[in-house]
Amino acid sequence: MLNERQLAVLEHLENQPLTLAELARRAGVSTRTLLRDVDYLNLTLSGKARITTGNGLCQLEIFDRGSYFRLLQRHDNDDRLLAELLLNAVTTRRGLAEALNLPETWIADKLARLKQRYAKRFTIAARPGAGYFIAEPEVKRVLILASLLKKDPGLLALRSHFPAADEAVVLAEYPDIHGDYLGCVIQAVYALRHQLEAPLPIRVSDALVSCVKGMGLSLRPPALQTLTAILEMLQSRARKVTPQRIAALLEKVRDNHPPAIIDATLIDNLTGHLLRCAATPVWLTESRQHSLNPLKTAWPAAFDMSIRFIALLRDQLDVPVFDSDLIGLYFACSLERHQTERQPVILLSDQNAIATINKMAIEREVLNCRVVIARSLSDVHELMLTLSPVCVINNSHFRPDDSLKNCVTLKNMIAPAGIAQIKDAVETAFIRHNLTRLFPAQGSFHYANTPSQHWGEIIKAVCRQLSATGLISHDEAVRLCEREQEGENLIVNQLAIPHCWSDDRAAFCGYFITLNHPVIINHEPVAHMLIACASATARQELKIFSFVASVMHRYPAQRIAALAGYDDFMALMQA
Repeated sequence: MLNERQLAVLEHLENQPLTLAELARRAGVSTRTLLRDVDYLNLTLSGKARITTGNGLCQLEIFDRGSYFRLLQRHDNDDRLLAELLLNAVTTRRGLAEALNLPETWIADKLARLKQRYAKRFTIAARPGAGYFIAEPEVKRVLILASLLKKDPGLLALRSHFPAADEAVVLAEYPDIHGDYLGCVIQAVYALRHQLEAPLPIRVSDALVSCVKGMGLSLRPPALQTLTAILEMLQSRARKVTPQRIAALLEKVRDNHPPAIIDATLIDNLTGHLLRCAATPVWLTESRQHSLNPLKTAWPAAFDMSIRFIALLRDQLDVPVFDSDLIGLYFACSLERHQTERQPVILLSDQNAIATINKMAIEREVLNCRVVIARSLSDVHELMLTLSPVCVINNSHFRPDDSLKNCVTLKNMIAPAGIAQIKDAVETAFIRHNLTRLFPAQGSFHYANTPSQHWGEIIKAVCRQLSATGLISHDEAVRLCEREQEGENLIVNQLAIPHCWSDDRAAFCGYFITLNHPVIINHEPVAHMLIACASATARQELKIFSFVASVMHRYPAQRIAALAGYDDFMALMQA
């Protein structure tokens, strides 16, 4: 059984690699103890994942994500603790400790972690002299327990010989509620039947009564009425999710964000996904929470659109969708569909057969790439008079001179590793050639924040200073502050990246700001910030966010926190 410290080590490494010293500091142990934990973790993970410790850096590599998270769930007591909180109107820490057979001191730590983990979804409260409880309406408590049963069907059976359904339940009057979820809702109502309040009179169908009896359960009329009301509410919510309404919401989102294609494919994908969210809301994550920063940095515009879209769904359709849902990926598809411009790449090769095969492989694997073959160095120089290639691939015996910039040397048939190298060169060539223009020294400064200043005050003060010097407009300053208040702020290895999109700006521009004191945002430490204003029309510059993230993740957090100013930041970017 993994202890709390070992589970925390895995959680830290899921987000990013860390040095041995930093990981030991976060775990509160010596490096020797940490290395013993790593050995035990690798033994327990048994091929599903592995922690490597080369060059003093700890890195978690997950080989089978599904099996990995299922294994962690067997070692994690959070679900059992949450079940006890739901099944009891109020319970003390001692009562929780006895039910879970854990020390009372562990329960206190687990409760604090559980509050943080589900802060956006429901509230765990405490009543002085009484104990802890889930401070949510009756219907929501039932659905949370149903989500818990969906994750672990045997949870209640282990607790009190609770009968579990062997197969999915089907009711024609609730066509949008999946059978597995419907069975979990029935079980949740049965488990909480003694806590339910007297409902308003409502007709209970004979089919539902027969279904409950068929599961081996017995519910009195008030509990059946509550069950009916919950199912009717879910089905009613699902009926509101129509392609027409989704299309209307998409248009509202597009008004405040970069242009995106809204077509039938996007609408159908979103409608189907949201229909499931409305009819079968999953209030608990299927696996442990992980960082959303990779999605934010890979698709910043898509993620911002998803935040706005989710807010509209909650407000207008009452659909419980969370930031961790994959809405952003649909937007990412819509943002990328119109990027048909193919960037030229020169392939220097003196062997016809190999050149042809490599050209086909590159164009197949590297999106938006057009390969032009050159047979000699003179051909390369002639082509560069009419082309502006993102890179030159030397696939020959020739030795290019220093005048050829961004040249990648790959011999013979290009292997998958070579394709990956070409992808990186194509995606980052524009950025590497324009770093000083994209991140100008003018506008980068030190902001002497006080330890008591919260993030909202800091971002407003920094935006005022940039706006006063004309580096950003008043509208951009307002958008930056509004975006930082929406939640899910973009933070990469202690670097906060407040950003906005502007129709008036011709190109991307980023200003590096150092802070006097670190700030905690969304439970993450922030040492400095990069204010980014992106053009809504310069599509090739969307890769800048991913480039910044890849550079920042190469270094330990202490290196990022120790940046003294603009010159240090640019030295990292140009390395």
